[in-house]
Amino acid sequence: MIFRYALAALVASSLALGAGAQSITGRASQRGEAAQKVAAKSSAFVLDTTKPPPGVEPLAVDLFTTTNFYFDADSWTDNRYTRCNTPNELWSMAAETAHRGVGTWGDCNRGLSANEIASPYPYKTAEEHYNALLAQAKAHGGPTRHTRASAPDWDGWYRRNRDKQWIYGDALLAGTMASLLTPEYRRRMTQLVYHEAVTNAPQWNASLCYPEGLVRWWSAPAIRDIEVLVTPKEVQFLSGVADNFIRKILVGQKHVQKVPQWYGETVGFWDGDTLVAWTANVQGWTISHSMFEFSNAMQVIEVVKPGPDGKGLVVDATFYDPEAFTRPLHTAATWNRVGNIDDPERRYTFVECRTQSQTAVGPDGRVKQLNPLDEGFVDYLGRPWAATWETHFEQGWQHPNEPGSRSLAESTEPRTSSLGAPDGSRSSSLTAPAD
Repeated sequence: MIFRYALAALVASSLALGAGAQSITGRASQRGEAAQKVAAKSSAFVLDTTKPPPGVEPLAVDLFTTTNFYFDADSWTDNRYTRCNTPNELWSMAAETAHRGVGTWGDCNRGLSANEIASPYPYKTAEEHYNALLAQAKAHGGPTRHTRASAPDWDGWYRRNRDKQWIYGDALLAGTMASLLTPEYRRRMTQLVYHEAVTNAPQWNASLCYPEGLVRWWSAPAIRDIEVLVTPKEVQFLSGVADNFIRKILVGQKHVQKVPQWYGETVGFWDGDTLVAWTANVQGWTISHSMFEFSNAMQVIEVVKPGPDGKGLVVDATFYDPEAFTRPLHTAATWNRVGNIDDPERRYTFVECRTQSQTAVGPDGRVKQLNPLDEGFVDYLGRPWAATWETHFEQGWQHPNEPGSRSLAESTEPRTSSLGAPDGSRSSSLTAPAD
């Protein structure tokens, strides 16, 4: 969508330059006419974005004209239902001007297909996939038991390549993503995109300090550079933007967690210089940003190996979630090495979700920014704990340094109760209350 407006601006500027050249040659009489043509063409180009591209027949009802999307289930997987927009383009419509019936159209012939997003492997479950890779390692004489001296030297800082990463929400159309979800999770995704693109009521995890959830690890907005540390018994990935992702691959171990974890529990093994990881025991959540929810059944197999240049890493990930997906999904990305672990200028900035938490869902159902006078605002750089006590338990109290306060001596003298005993003590003659 941004590209379309940029293109419109480019067309307008080019025509304006042409008009200027004519005026320089003395044809001033044509300048006004040229300016009118520029305005007409630019206006027509922008208006065209609310109409389907040539050759595309719009649906009778779509996301932007429906009165109740829950009854449009037969159309949810049709890319025309979301007007051939990517998930990124849909959530970027969350602005005051993006109300029902104003949704713009995109190119219906772009984006990855469902088959390109689905797993290329024959395995039906993560366990089957993991065991097959383990069998391969055993056939090679493994799994490899590395020492500190033999472990691959991956320690350092990495940045993911963005090429064709469907999970970023910009390399596929929303209808294609919906087609890979089960009916229940397709309904949930449609609810999400409707309230982001149409009602302008997004509720993004970061804005409310909600947990990120495991699958956000693969989402572009959720992590910045990744710090990698390798030991013989554990490999650690550390990154984050709105929250901290600390993922630990426990080498040679088995899953033992009984309670689902936000980032799951990850075990793995080495096959030479290839690391195989299996994440299970995941708490279901959402990626938000017009993508999808996932369930507690989510499991992930990752295969990490050195990149072809010998400097970066290639991370191959397969997502298994029979409750949310119609078939396993897959992505592969190159991690480019951008710094050594001993870089004197590079530090991980630990994330505390405080700025984002100065928001709340207002009475109109939309997220609003809090200000210092609003109830619930927290002054993180002050003493919020003291402010709570003083507001709820010390109302009307005077402090020794305030005018009219009792003297220090007076304030330390024990007060006598009506029974003659100092406050806080109990007379031995009093009987204990009955149960």
